[in-house]
Amino acid sequence: MTLQEIEQIHRQASQCINDAEVNDAFRHVSALVNEVGRGNLNDELERLRMSYSFMLNYLEQGVMDPQRDEILSNIRQSLYTLNDQCFIALMEPTSPEVFYARRRELNGVSLVSIVEEYREALKLISLTQNSSNKQSNSHVILSQLRQAEELETRLFNRVWSSFPLSSDDAGSLKLCISGDILPVHTRCLLVAALFLGMMKFYDESKLLILLEAYSLSDEPQVQLRALTCAMLVMLAHKKRTSTSKAIQMRLAAMIDTPEFDLDVWSIQVQLARSRNTENVKERVRNDLIPNIMKMRPDIIDKLKDKDSQIIDLSDIEANPEWQQWLDQSGITRRIEEFNAMQLEGSDVFIATFAHLKTFPFFKTLSNWFLPFYAAHSTVVENLGDGKMALAEVIQHAPYLCNSDKYSFCLSLGALPESQRTMMSAQLEEQNAALSDAQQSELPDERKKRVSIINAFVQDLYRFFKLFSRRREFIAVMDNPGLDMTDCIPLAQVTRDAHVLELLGALYFKNAFYDDAINCFTRLEGMDDATDDHIYQKIGFAYQNAGKTEQALNYYKRYELLHEEDVWNIRHIAACYRSLGKLDDALKYYQRAEAMSPENVSLTLTIGHVLLEMNRTSEALQQYFKADLMEGAKHRAWRPIAWCSFLLSDYDRANDYYDRIASDDKPTAQDHLNHGHVLLCQGNTQMAIMIYREALKLMDHNTAKFRAAFKGDALELRLHGISAIDQSLIPDVVCAPNRNQQH
Repeated sequence: MTLQEIEQIHRQASQCINDAEVNDAFRHVSALVNEVGRGNLNDELERLRMSYSFMLNYLEQGVMDPQRDEILSNIRQSLYTLNDQCFIALMEPTSPEVFYARRRELNGVSLVSIVEEYREALKLISLTQNSSNKQSNSHVILSQLRQAEELETRLFNRVWSSFPLSSDDAGSLKLCISGDILPVHTRCLLVAALFLGMMKFYDESKLLILLEAYSLSDEPQVQLRALTCAMLVMLAHKKRTSTSKAIQMRLAAMIDTPEFDLDVWSIQVQLARSRNTENVKERVRNDLIPNIMKMRPDIIDKLKDKDSQIIDLSDIEANPEWQQWLDQSGITRRIEEFNAMQLEGSDVFIATFAHLKTFPFFKTLSNWFLPFYAAHSTVVENLGDGKMALAEVIQHAPYLCNSDKYSFCLSLGALPESQRTMMSAQLEEQNAALSDAQQSELPDERKKRVSIINAFVQDLYRFFKLFSRRREFIAVMDNPGLDMTDCIPLAQVTRDAHVLELLGALYFKNAFYDDAINCFTRLEGMDDATDDHIYQKIGFAYQNAGKTEQALNYYKRYELLHEEDVWNIRHIAACYRSLGKLDDALKYYQRAEAMSPENVSLTLTIGHVLLEMNRTSEALQQYFKADLMEGAKHRAWRPIAWCSFLLSDYDRANDYYDRIASDDKPTAQDHLNHGHVLLCQGNTQMAIMIYREALKLMDHNTAKFRAAFKGDALELRLHGISAIDQSLIPDVVCAPNRNQQH
């Protein structure tokens, strides 16, 4: 059997189990069991066949069995596991994937033996650090740290590549993760190892350990990482986790746990926010940073004093002129925008640190999930002796995730000592300021927990997007796969009215309209969501998703409750207009105008609708009305000029296009329309000059000009310009200047 055939049969078996086509599933799994040729797997298959056969016989005989659903669920879960076991056994000998490589490497190595060896290594480090000649032992300590870290990696690899988890290993892991026999950072690695294993092959016992770790651990880092990973596993394996009684029972016991709801909601919001990370990255990389860097020479010149010394930016407020210049240059606005994105939890640093994931440190899979701590050999080695204060500063940097903190340390290690010292001083000063600010605030445990969640989600995002072998894992962080409201075991918590409202607004803000609709429509039928505005929100989301009929339906439902809401009336009108129902659109726009007579935009829009209905004279009167209104700011000039042209009032059209040319910034379309007026007046020479101005604003793109000119063919023909003249004019306009040719 080829690898392709093995993969196909494994996939078909999984699909059959998903669809509850159990007989077909047995047939596919049997083919894999026979290929593996192991007696224990064949025995398990026969046991499952017998159980299923008995169940079918009881059903055929009409025997009532209250446990039938549970028995069938157990058979399907066991078939899943057997299918995966066979697949692993067939792939392991030759597959180049890192999962199978680690299984080959650790074949026969027990989990307990690695834990014991690791604990001995930690004791040795402690003894060396507590010795009297600690300074002279620095190289020895560094070597011992590396040895312990290699064992941490080995422990991680042993856990994540184990499948299925044995009962002995499960017992050891519960003790290691929920107890205190291992350092916190190692417990966090074990949580990640369980999670990563389930991003290859689902194992219910691993998920139960994660949920237990959340309940039993007294370390927030361990708790929140375990819950985040458990939620992602339940999302990645929805069908398998939604029917598990063991998972349901564990979650039922956790729901009354203090903080559980808040933790789930915080994870839910941060996962939703992570979906916008690519947009944030592009915005930071292509807009914020380049625009600030473009201004850099000006900044330096402006901030020099009379002795050509650079002014410290912290002294800006000493001179109001500097602050005024920064405001006018746009730097202040961009910095405020960047800070606002930071404060709301956006991943603003991924663009900065993405290219710093090529260090050898990140070739080791476990390091992507490692919490940052100052005693790690990478930190010690790159910051040098006596720089632990700097490591503490980095450790407590509020907006950097763990992965980026290691990247920062590694990049510092590549700097000359002088630059490193300068950065150390700046960071230590910043840390002191942050410490003072934190001391002035009341302790906020919720804020700390949210910070841990945000950092870990960002670590996960970097792994699934930047790790060189990321394609070997379920891409759980990919869009649109992060809707936790779809996670059935957690639905009681994730579909809370408050969090659905928050998520809906977040999705809408970031243009994920289908997800916003999903949240808002769930809110619609909930007792807690009594606000009628939910209909408007759903309508607005549908409208922005381009689903106009559905949007109109919800706006009309809101109208039944609030007939005089101008915003709603305008959006009903916009939907009718989009659907081509111009009579209905006009009626609603006129209702809105009657209620808001000073609104210039409404007056102009009514003119546009009348123009679309070929009621040009009425449209023109509407535009004149808008032009007389305060705050019109010449917005009516262009439609007045165009309507005048359509009505053959060429003098007035010329007058308004001249006004646009002198008092406004004319566009290529303005010049094109002005040229039409002059052409119809018989002033061909002047028309061609104006057409050439349009061509110039089109960057001399002759194809674009010809297409735009041809788009007005009907209007020109109605005003007496023949088809022949229309074919010649673009050639004259686009041809090189004949005087220059001679």
